[in-house]
Amino acid sequence: RQVVFQGDRLPFQCTATYLDNSTQIRWFHNREPVQEDEQTGVIVEESLIHDCTFITSELILSNIHVSANGEWECAVSTSQGNVSKKVEIVVLETSASYCPAERVTNNRGDFRWGPRWRRCRGGEGTHAAGATRGASGAAGAGLAGEKQAWRRCDRTGRWEDGDYSHCLYTNDITRVLYTFVLMPINASNALTLAHQLRVYTAEAANFSDMVDVLYVAQMIEKFIGYVDQIKQLTDVIVEMASNIMLVDDHILWMSQKEEKACTSIVRSLERIAAHTLGSNSQHMAVNSRNIAFEAYVVKPESYVGLSCVAFQRWDGAPPGRPPPAERGSEPTPDQQLRLRCTTGRPNISLSSLHIKNSLALASIQLPPSLFASPVPTTPGAQCKLQLLVFRNGKLFCSTGNSSRLADDGKRRSVATPVIYAGTSGCGVGNLSEPVAVSLRHPGEGTDPVAAYWNFEVLGGMGGWSAEGCQLATREPNVTSLHCRHLSNVAVLMELSGFPSEAQGAAEVLHPAMYTCTAVLLLCLFTTIITYIVHHGTILIPRKGWHMLLNLCFHIAMTAAVFAGGITLTGYRAVCQAVGIILHYSSLSTLLWMAVKARVLYKEVTWKAPPQPDRDTSQAAPRPMLRFYLIAGGIPLIICGITAAVNIQNYHDNNPYCWLVWRPSLGAFYVPVAFILLVTWIYFLCAGLSLQCRPSHQKDIPEPLEPPPRLGGTSDLLTDSGSISVTLNSGPPCPEGDGVYSLRVQFWALVATHGLYVALWTFGAMAVSQRWYLNVVFSCLYGVTAVALGLFIFAHHCLRRRDVLSSWFSCCPSYRNALPMQAYVHPGLGPEDGSQVFIGCEPEAARSAASSSSSPSSAGSAGGRCKLTNLQLAQSQADARPAPCPEPDAADGKPVRHSSNLHGRRSHRGRTKPCRDGKHHRLKMLRGPS
Repeated sequence: RQVVFQGDRLPFQCTATYLDNSTQIRWFHNREPVQEDEQTGVIVEESLIHDCTFITSELILSNIHVSANGEWECAVSTSQGNVSKKVEIVVLETSASYCPAERVTNNRGDFRWGPRWRRCRGGEGTHAAGATRGASGAAGAGLAGEKQAWRRCDRTGRWEDGDYSHCLYTNDITRVLYTFVLMPINASNALTLAHQLRVYTAEAANFSDMVDVLYVAQMIEKFIGYVDQIKQLTDVIVEMASNIMLVDDHILWMSQKEEKACTSIVRSLERIAAHTLGSNSQHMAVNSRNIAFEAYVVKPESYVGLSCVAFQRWDGAPPGRPPPAERGSEPTPDQQLRLRCTTGRPNISLSSLHIKNSLALASIQLPPSLFASPVPTTPGAQCKLQLLVFRNGKLFCSTGNSSRLADDGKRRSVATPVIYAGTSGCGVGNLSEPVAVSLRHPGEGTDPVAAYWNFEVLGGMGGWSAEGCQLATREPNVTSLHCRHLSNVAVLMELSGFPSEAQGAAEVLHPAMYTCTAVLLLCLFTTIITYIVHHGTILIPRKGWHMLLNLCFHIAMTAAVFAGGITLTGYRAVCQAVGIILHYSSLSTLLWMAVKARVLYKEVTWKAPPQPDRDTSQAAPRPMLRFYLIAGGIPLIICGITAAVNIQNYHDNNPYCWLVWRPSLGAFYVPVAFILLVTWIYFLCAGLSLQCRPSHQKDIPEPLEPPPRLGGTSDLLTDSGSISVTLNSGPPCPEGDGVYSLRVQFWALVATHGLYVALWTFGAMAVSQRWYLNVVFSCLYGVTAVALGLFIFAHHCLRRRDVLSSWFSCCPSYRNALPMQAYVHPGLGPEDGSQVFIGCEPEAARSAASSSSSPSSAGSAGGRCKLTNLQLAQSQADARPAPCPEPDAADGKPVRHSSNLHGRRSHRGRTKPCRDGKHHRLKMLRGPS
């Protein structure tokens, strides 16, 4: 091959041995004789003879054009024979396009086609690369004798389809199946190979490439040729076809469109009876998970009719639980599809099947007049009658334009099992009586149509045709039809949410679940926003604020993701994300409840430590990070490990987006059981501690972390009681909830915990059950969701006066009517005393205190605060009367605590016996004269 550019000059010279005068040299271009044309730049020199020994001819292309592409040949003809030499010329235009670098990923590997040549070991993890700069160049890679990928770059600068056939498959299952196809099959190894192949098809639910189905279909076709010699092959072939029905719908659709793989499998099953039955074998039956097979040798003259029913035994599991075959395990015999046939025309009803613990799925009645007008057949041939039942219509994929067929352009889908009846060795003419078929469908659809599968329509791709079939009767979940020919028969319906050929549409939960989840989310987010916006004015400790917000957020995350994505099984990536989020949020919510139970137990059992006199040192508060590491870090680690081991654990053909059964035991149910055990232990200990406490301490909250204390004690009250400041020098007391007692907090947490566990349980049962149980658990889920949302909202918002005051403070009329507030800022040293800021916000008081220690400088800081400096000696504090006892907080009534000085507080006046007098308090406010 010679690559040149347009306009170049290219000379050719051809020399041969001169024998006699018959020796001649001719030039050919693409097998056409070359004529000299100076205008186009083609010059042919006359042949020259050198010493009567050699003859030479020269061809000059002085101005190469694009038309010079192709083969140029020098042909030498003599009286003793002819010989020729060829060369290929590739002419590159001056404006030739270059094929851009491109990356191709397929089942053979990851290939990069670019401007440089590199080694190709496609399918083994490395890349094939190469490019040509030309009109019709080819790009390939690999060394001599090594497997290569090959691709051509056309004249317009576009890559043509590549040839990757010499590269190995990347998927292990596909490589093994391809090895089976290459193996020679004979009668001695057919059964062994069939059993080995059946083991790989047991994992058909994990097939991710259409060639997997193609190779299995090819192997089934090969095995069919040996069933007459090896009867055991029939069981293995039916089992493999049954496993193929577990493959994803879209992969089956692509394999049917590529090489009619599904049609090949069905056709192979229909030919089994013709090969297996004979004089030594009058009957054959095979049961599998998705296909039931039955065949008889019949005598047309003594035929009186045949009735068969396909059924499945109950396994005692809930109706909505997926069968083991869909979960990847071996199906048990009781869960297989079976056929039972009787001669004559008995009255068979699917709703009243007289087989214990069984559910009838399909029935067929062949009339006695089936062979009344037989088609002439070969003399001496035996008549064989065969029946097949397919659990669904996954092997009957309509790939063409079926707008004029029974499915009406895929608007209708197969909603029932598919049942087949056919004969071999004897033909059946026009039926005087129709074949009666009854089929069960799990859901109610609209616009049903009786149809049979016609292999000849749509260019041989096959499709559903309604000709000759009509509906007879309809019952709840059962439809009967009549057909006047023998074929694969089913009922097509328009089903809402029925999976399309590309990807499945999501099912819809019960409407009550969506409505009640919305109510729950509204209550939770209202609580979250309230506690974030009014954080400074709500009497709640720092720990309680963090735990409440995280608990509400994770409950809302669980409920929202559950309602919105639990049924999105048709979108694999989305479904896996939903499963991971639900896994994380469920564990995190339970852990936040466990953390809250531990904190509550610590508060119940807290005792004030003994302190020496004048020791005012405070222990530093422990950070909240430890709670986040426990309640958020542990679920993150569990979910990360589960997803890293096998991300398919979060989908894997489940009817809902959640962990498959076996991985969920160690990744979810065992951790949940441990968390619940720890939480209930804390609940039990806290409840016993509350019962054992003295009666006067049961309702007094004793929070855990002490805030900074002031060095003295003083009560400042006006006549209206609008100012109340307490400076306390007692032992440090931990920070606690300023509204609810420990007993109320304990029972509120227990109620929230119980409602959440019930909510999760009812939601899981609602998506896993079928029939009436689905409705029952959906309603229970809705009631529990509303109860949980309203309880959290009422307990943490409506029944708290500080929250109500924060809400009402947004109204100007309510804010102007509030009494004057006071905020106390402790002094920087023991000698500084304390500063009282009257009629200002806590933030303004803090800024004023930090900027100045004198009333004048504080007054210059905006004029919003009135500063009074209190120099209170310890002796004066000791000489003052004891402060008023605070009211009890029984039954959840508000309790005022002098330790809560962070923000705006509404204080009630003290009782009259505790007042020191109007003039004394005014004097204290004015300070020393």
